[in-house]
Amino acid sequence: MSRYVSFFYVHSLVFCCISIFAFAVGVLGQGDAPVQLYQGPNATGAVQDVPVGTYRVDGKQLGSDIKDPVFSVRAAKGFRVRFCSANIEQCEEYGEGTNNLKSINFALIRVWKEGAAGGPPPVIVYEARNWAGRSQSYLPGMYRSDRNEFGKIGDNLAMSVIIGKGFRGRFCVDEGISARGAGDCEEHDEGRHNLRFADSISFIEVINLNDKGPADDSMPVVLYEDTSQGGRRQGFDVGTFVASLNQLNKVGNDRASSITIKSGYRVLICSDEFAGDVPKEKCEELSAGKHHLRQKDSASYLKVWRADK
Repeated sequence: MSRYVSFFYVHSLVFCCISIFAFAVGVLGQGDAPVQLYQGPNATGAVQDVPVGTYRVDGKQLGSDIKDPVFSVRAAKGFRVRFCSANIEQCEEYGEGTNNLKSINFALIRVWKEGAAGGPPPVIVYEARNWAGRSQSYLPGMYRSDRNEFGKIGDNLAMSVIIGKGFRGRFCVDEGISARGAGDCEEHDEGRHNLRFADSISFIEVINLNDKGPADDSMPVVLYEDTSQGGRRQGFDVGTFVASLNQLNKVGNDRASSITIKSGYRVLICSDEFAGDVPKEKCEELSAGKHHLRQKDSASYLKVWRADK
């Protein structure tokens, strides 16, 4: 991730669209937003409004320029906020009032109105039939057991699932060569389900049905998590995309290893983000075709343009 990225840009992603958060120095008046996140303790320091929704935010990175950082959060009456680690194993939740966070090791923020349907997680998987036993919540995305992404659920132990409104779950017995699920698979929409392939699941995908954007593999450029066009993928059209604004969210920052570019397009991909001239040694320019990236697991900046421009 670029050393030029500061705390004043929060990496945030609503389920169906990108939201850019710009921190402002000083304290906003209470009531400006359901939830406000502060750079310092006791509602002090730079502050950011957080609307209702679910966001991917790297707390460690936000506090990287602060010695012994302590964040705080203020929730308005009738709203709740939850901060969770990437695998949702560790969470802290708050209601009305101001609280200092116990840890900055959060990767997900969820804000919802008390009593609203937006509170529960999209998918909850259980290790026993009929929604009993140990459970794990999942947000939209892909989870592979062989990469330790299942959280509290062990490999081949998932037996039942609860899926929230507006989401779909896909469950496969193998991660597959492409790491996008293979073998016997089953899909379920909203409701409670006992899995047909219980005690065999090694891959889980949570799909947001409200995301009406084009399919990733239909886009002019597709970035892949693994070599040979494997793993998580994300499609891009013409434009400039940076990890600090969470615009590489599906693949992840510093995670890409291969790319596919359709005829008529070119790509500049860099291991860092730059405010001025781009050092060539940290970037590579690519034309149409399938490519392994020279600098694997390092992409933070992507520019796509038409070759005839």
